[in-house]
Amino acid sequence: MESAKPVPKPNAALLAVMTAMFWYSQYGITPYINKELLRLGASAAFMGLVGGIYGFTQLVLRIPLGLSADRIGRQKPFIVMGCGLAAISGLGFLVWYTPVSFFILRGIAGLASASWVSFTVLYASYFALSEAPRRISQLNIFNQLGRLLCYVSIGAAVAYYGLRASFVLGAIVGCLSFLLSLFIRERPHLSKAVSLKSFAQVARDRNMMVTSLLGLLTQIIAFSTYYGFSNNLALRIQATEPQLSVLNLVLVCAAVVTNLFATSWLPRRFKIKHIVAAGFLSAAVYCVLAPLCRSMMQLYLCQVLAGVASGFTFAMLLGHCVRDIDPELRTAGMGLYQAVYGIGMTIGPIMMGVMIDAVGLDLSFLSMGALSVVTMVLTLGLMKA
Repeated sequence: MESAKPVPKPNAALLAVMTAMFWYSQYGITPYINKELLRLGASAAFMGLVGGIYGFTQLVLRIPLGLSADRIGRQKPFIVMGCGLAAISGLGFLVWYTPVSFFILRGIAGLASASWVSFTVLYASYFALSEAPRRISQLNIFNQLGRLLCYVSIGAAVAYYGLRASFVLGAIVGCLSFLLSLFIRERPHLSKAVSLKSFAQVARDRNMMVTSLLGLLTQIIAFSTYYGFSNNLALRIQATEPQLSVLNLVLVCAAVVTNLFATSWLPRRFKIKHIVAAGFLSAAVYCVLAPLCRSMMQLYLCQVLAGVASGFTFAMLLGHCVRDIDPELRTAGMGLYQAVYGIGMTIGPIMMGVMIDAVGLDLSFLSMGALSVVTMVLTLGLMKA
């Protein structure tokens, strides 16, 4: 049932801070996992399994989590669970440091990341229903800020104290996010057992189908290029490890700034579909120009285009996927959307790797540029808002 007392807005601020801390803990160790597995004697195939288990556990859990949250009418239990699992994953690396532990603990981290569904839905619930899409996109800014702080602070810590510092900092911040999660409040909603018929209604919603398709394509493009193989382009021009770190920082900074504009000023002047289409256009230009770069400065400038692409596509689609879904079914809808785009996170890098082996980096990036143009056309033709 609805609570008689409104939930105070400071809870929105607390959840935003928790979001940054949660993703800080999840991304703190990822740049160094393969390097450590190699030192421990793991094969490349095993490294692929460790990377895959993180995405696979999210893909499997997101829809059941969304359905369960709608069934009980609460989001906080799943957020506490997610933060707790992130803390367990981080702490585990400090006491159990073998190839097998990497596989198991990254699987636990994937289970933790599945709770992102509840983060977004709870944050939107603190505001007027009409503001939900913009607020969900706004929360993604704190997601990006957490990653930005992570890359800066952990990069510095590793330079001074060694690689294990990344695991220590990730564990500490994960524990802090768990402690803070115990203090968030929410206004319970009427619980509703989501039937297969209701879930099918969510899945058949036209806006949900369109945004899910575009979200899937967004992740294929992103994880094939600027979230995946941009480092290969940098290594081709003899980039150093600090330069690779800067490459990620430029991407995240550009995405944060773009998110700020995309969730405030731009929607008042342009249709959502035009903003999203501009993001895919930016991705297309990036895919064409990045393989032509012959210096790191040129590649840094291209990463700005990638950040714009991320902010205009992923952030906007995340906020608007549940626009037309009934409030009591929005967690299930968000779970469905995130599960679908999780498919893109999985198949994008695999597909890109096969293409690179077959035709090389340059043609592979150009093919992703072509896909970006096709997706831009689909956006303009299919999106109504």
